[in-house]
Amino acid sequence: MSEIVTIGDATLYHGDALDVLPTLQKVDAIISDPPYGQAYKVNTFYAGGTRESSVVQRNGKTLKVNPNVYDAIEGDDKPFDPAPWVNAAPIVILWGAHKFADRLPPGGWLVWDKVPTGKVRDQGDGEAAWINQDRPLRIFRLLWDGLCVGKGARHEVTAGQKRYHPTQKPEILMRWCIAQAGNPQSVLDGYMGSGSTGVACAQMGVTFFGVEKSRRNFDIACERIDNAYRQARMFA
Repeated sequence: MSEIVTIGDATLYHGDALDVLPTLQKVDAIISDPPYGQAYKVNTFYAGGTRESSVVQRNGKTLKVNPNVYDAIEGDDKPFDPAPWVNAAPIVILWGAHKFADRLPPGGWLVWDKVPTGKVRDQGDGEAAWINQDRPLRIFRLLWDGLCVGKGARHEVTAGQKRYHPTQKPEILMRWCIAQAGNPQSVLDGYMGSGSTGVACAQMGVTFFGVEKSRRNFDIACERIDNAYRQARMFA
């Protein structure tokens, strides 16, 4: 039996998404960022990063690294199978779908442009999400690149946001996804990671169901979503 935590209108499950999915009630929308099957490298983050960090000495140099993100992403070492998800709700949005597009039925696309400044970078310039509707392609433009995020950033949207997860999505992006899904009353994220979708739901008054296999990420998600509800009550 999975551990279940209830926070406000959010119900969070510590367990495997495919085990939990058959036990859940029907929801209006699925919005998720599953493991893509790319074996993402998350070993070390150097000075200038936006993640929680510590200082170490290496080869005579002082480097800032993150001791909390050494574990590989659960399930990212094998191809992702979207089949259990594509018909599990009236609206389905799956991020990273450009990595498994050959296994998806026809639908539409949402794109996140991470570097609208046009900067050339080693990593990808953005990410794509599949939506189970035939609709025009939509693009969300939000700078999310190194020092443009975090405590010392000057960007008006992402300044002060911590990175808790190597593939963490900004909360404002997930609020945009909820709007693209037609502002549903309930949302499920089967791979909630550090809980950005749940935070967005708390901010928008949407009932949320989240599942996460990693103990560390589950605890972080619980804390972030609890903080989101505390802030919502304070402003209310």
